Amino acid sequence: MTKVIGTIRTLASLDLETKPSYWLTVCAQDQAVVPLHSCVQVYIEVQNENDNVPLTEDAVYYPSVPESSPPNVKVLQLVAEDRDIDPLQQISYRITSGNPEGYFAINSSSGKSRRVLR
Repeated sequence: MTKVIGTIRTLASLDLETKPSYWLTVCAQDQAVVPLHSCVQVYIEVQNENDNVPLTEDAVYYPSVPESSPPNVKVLQLVAEDRDIDPLQQISYRITSGNPEGYFAINSSSGKSRRVLR
């Protein structure tokens, strides 16, 4: 019995969001005078990778707040979308700059920002 190993490799990058799976037909054939062959079906499932950034509808927002507004006034509701296909993935929000006095807060799970009193 002769055993020869055939390896399937990718020739390009795969993306779950573009195509989640592939069906291949792989045939093995010997080199006899009258060649014999057999084929097998191979199902390849592309695994998810966190390869897309969450995006908001707009790149920049320009909300305004009256100077006499009371604390906890809603300033903006952010909504982000992530093209990665992962039912367990959640988007969280945080203010990372421009708030040294701590006058603003954002709900990490809802994206609601508000003015707070300090």
